[in-house]
Amino acid sequence: MAKQTCALCGAEINLIQQVKLADGAYICRKNCKPKAFKDFDYMHATLPSVKAHHAQVERGTKLWQTYFVPQRKKLVRFGSPVYVAEDVGLLAYVETRYKIFIFGKSELACVYRIADLVGYNYEVIEKKNSDGKIEKMNVCRLTFRNVEGMNEVVFKIPGKKSFESLEKYFNKLFGIQKTLGNVGNTWKSQINAAKAIGSAIKAAASGDEAALEDTAGDAAEALDAAIYGDRTAWIEKADAALAKVE
Repeated sequence: MAKQTCALCGAEINLIQQVKLADGAYICRKNCKPKAFKDFDYMHATLPSVKAHHAQVERGTKLWQTYFVPQRKKLVRFGSPVYVAEDVGLLAYVETRYKIFIFGKSELACVYRIADLVGYNYEVIEKKNSDGKIEKMNVCRLTFRNVEGMNEVVFKIPGKKSFESLEKYFNKLFGIQKTLGNVGNTWKSQINAAKAIGSAIKAAASGDEAALEDTAGDAAEALDAAIYGDRTAWIEKADAALAKVE
């Protein structure tokens, strides 16, 4: 059997012991693969993305133990693995592992800033069960930006009503209104975005490069707030908490 070297730990590995990444690098199944979440996409991963995810899990597990575990019962929870700690502006996606059946329990976590959540969607996916039959499963997909590592989380939920509760919670958290007829943060943000974009267009027409740079940045921030809600307070909370666990 041809042997390779694990690109992370340097161990010599054969065909059975190795995982081949999308960029042609190999890592070992025994020591390095378990450092990632089980649903991490190794098939499309490169060595840099694996390293980023491993670092994400290491740091996330530390944040989980620091901010989430002490107040676990008081946290907002969705499905089995997602916890929200509003007081520190963070969200945790947790994987529970057991060495033998229900014994030797341990937890890994990826922790995200609440402010970086840009997508929460309901999906029905098909999956083969242990008998090889196709079963439909209700899932929620969370998508995050500004993340090095795993930036999407997919987890099982009871049904669409459960997702609607999650959607309502985050919409309220971010001040997002679903209809433009309602007077709320979304409507005001859209007006601000339109004004900022108008200023950027005027600056471009006048040839004022300095003004264009300033107004373009303002326009991008205003448009961002119009789409996702104003998340300034959530960013400040999360960054303060993260700075303490560096």
